[in-house]
Amino acid sequence: MTVSRQVESAEYEVHRAYNRVQQQGAGVYGEDMLTWSLAGLLPDEWVLLRGYRNRRGETDHVLVGPDGVWAVEVKRRRVLLHAVGDQWWFQKLSSQGRVCESEWAVDGGGRSWPRQVGDVAKDLATWLERQGHHVGVRTAVILMHEDAQLVECVTPAVDFVGSDPLQLTDTILRGLATPLSQNIVALVERDHHFHASRRRAR
Repeated sequence: MTVSRQVESAEYEVHRAYNRVQQQGAGVYGEDMLTWSLAGLLPDEWVLLRGYRNRRGETDHVLVGPDGVWAVEVKRRRVLLHAVGDQWWFQKLSSQGRVCESEWAVDGGGRSWPRQVGDVAKDLATWLERQGHHVGVRTAVILMHEDAQLVECVTPAVDFVGSDPLQLTDTILRGLATPLSQNIVALVERDHHFHASRRRAR
């Protein structure tokens, strides 16, 4: 490889790394925004756990409260989202609000956003059932960007998709009340620590 090609390759890798860092930083900010919003909207009986991980991956928030258990994936993207079944895609918006390109809404492993959160939720529900708690874990994907919009939603493969924390809160609080044991939070944390430590060991 020539020197000029090596320089081009290095510049490309630096650009990719810079984009990853930017995206990760934006993601954390989006998660913080949702945390602050939910803190002011949900009753005190609800507990929010951030960055829950199990063998099927990681999701940004797990909410445990008197109305159920929720796994919530947060996306901070300036996009127009089309949520159709399990095949989601989005149109990226420029800072001027113009559509500049389209992409499938998938995670780093190629899973669609609803499958990403759904896989984690299903595994969490299985874990809780093994511990004697027969509760479903509901799923949500929320866009935490001021310019993001959900423009199409047809049987979206999650229990909630949208861009408004108030709508998410209303959906959560409209759930069927299920008396939950106080130790569900401890079980979720225990499962997370187990899988997080295994990942660090690898």
